[in-house]
Amino acid sequence: MHAWTSLDAKGRIRFERKLTGADDMAKNKPSQGARKTETLTLRLDPKVKMMIEMISRIRRQSITGVVEAAIEEIAFDLDVPFFYGKETSTWSLSSVITEVWSTDESERFINTCYHLPTLLTYEEQRIWETIKASKVFLATDATIMETFWEIEGVGRIDRFTIRIWWSYLLEHVEEHKDSRTIVPFEPPF
Repeated sequence: MHAWTSLDAKGRIRFERKLTGADDMAKNKPSQGARKTETLTLRLDPKVKMMIEMISRIRRQSITGVVEAAIEEIAFDLDVPFFYGKETSTWSLSSVITEVWSTDESERFINTCYHLPTLLTYEEQRIWETIKASKVFLATDATIMETFWEIEGVGRIDRFTIRIWWSYLLEHVEEHKDSRTIVPFEPPF
């Protein structure tokens, strides 16, 4: 990220920051295809919506750009308990996302579970507990893609096997959501 100040046409000081490579990512290059985006629907107070629209006009940005910039700024300043090894320390949310993010949903999930255990929803806890209770997901000598970290009392997780069986795992947890105990996953072969 680069940050700098400058003077605008009226002599006011402007603070700006830009993520490295953001211009390259924003362009639709023929070889890259369109960027993957997600849709988010929000209910806003009309006054807040008007503020966003005015900021958008002033900065000559899309409303999406204004919202993304505001969220990135909050994430930069928001402290999060980040677990690694046997220690929990405080990191900025933007740093945590950099560490946890993956385009693969299963990879992103296990990274989130390990590094941010206090932020898991009940449904996420059920999936995570099922992974830890299922022998098929535990790393062995034959594992080709294991986690870099160990879970105390469990060991390393086989990331490749989770990736292969991810959709089946989610169905399994959904099917057993009313069970009072965790039902280990076994591949349906």
